[in-house]
Amino acid sequence: MEYFSKRKFLFTVAFLLIFGNVYAQYTEDPLEQVTDTSFGYRSKELSHSMDSQNCGKGCGAILSHNSQFIMNPALAMTQKQFTMSMVYNYLDSFSFSVSDSKTSVVAGGIIYNRNSGLNQIKTNLSFPFYKFIFGGINVNDYIGRFVPAQKKNINSHSFDLGISATITKFLYVGFAATDVWTFYGKAIPRKINWQFELNFNDMFFVNNGWQYHLEPDLEKFPDKRSDLKNFDFYTGFEFRISWFRAGIGLNNVSFNKDFTWDSTMKTMSVAFYKPSGGGIYGNFMYDKEYMTFSINIVWEPPVQQ
Repeated sequence: MEYFSKRKFLFTVAFLLIFGNVYAQYTEDPLEQVTDTSFGYRSKELSHSMDSQNCGKGCGAILSHNSQFIMNPALAMTQKQFTMSMVYNYLDSFSFSVSDSKTSVVAGGIIYNRNSGLNQIKTNLSFPFYKFIFGGINVNDYIGRFVPAQKKNINSHSFDLGISATITKFLYVGFAATDVWTFYGKAIPRKINWQFELNFNDMFFVNNGWQYHLEPDLEKFPDKRSDLKNFDFYTGFEFRISWFRAGIGLNNVSFNKDFTWDSTMKTMSVAFYKPSGGGIYGNFMYDKEYMTFSINIVWEPPVQQ
């Protein structure tokens, strides 16, 4: 029973850190411009500061430490892990998370993410649905500045719903609806997405994902592109051998002015990571007018299945 005490201790520490940060006082520059019509708010994409492994693969991957918090809550079941993760994303974004899909048949987790004035808490629950099919739900809390709606101060709460399947060890697929119901506060724009990832001999991984904005009228980004209107796309590749991992990827989101190579985000990551132990990821991403990097420390404390 020792591992249950260790697990309880880790979740308690995570809870205190998260809520201490959320309800702490923070200041914003009242003269800062709120509206930006081009690339200036790429840094507000929450996925950048949630999972460096995922964003090194284009930010739409299935197989990564925190993919269940980004696009699909059911993805926690695709890997058996007990993980604590800390991410720093340049300049003013960071996250802390704990997730467990290893010690029981039901997976759960929590993440606190602070990104450019927005505090976000997501709690995750995922579970077997039928044999190799899994379901999941996230409860989301948005507190502070919410850039897509151009609001400096919101307090909204919503749900994500998702389903995923491990067709074989070679193919993973997922479909989800994010912020499908805002049950308190200003409505968060709904999106749907679908993803797949291929695993070649546990060494080469190829992923692809698409996301569609169901309520673009709620997103206050003028001059958005007309090509593939309201679609985001993500694709990437990861190489793994022993302790070494490297990823590259591309993504292009719908509020860009155009759909070109210059406006497409190029991503890359390098990591030294040991399964059931932990490691460190470094991620760098850039496009014509924006660049950033993140550092992601992952720890997998020893627990029994």
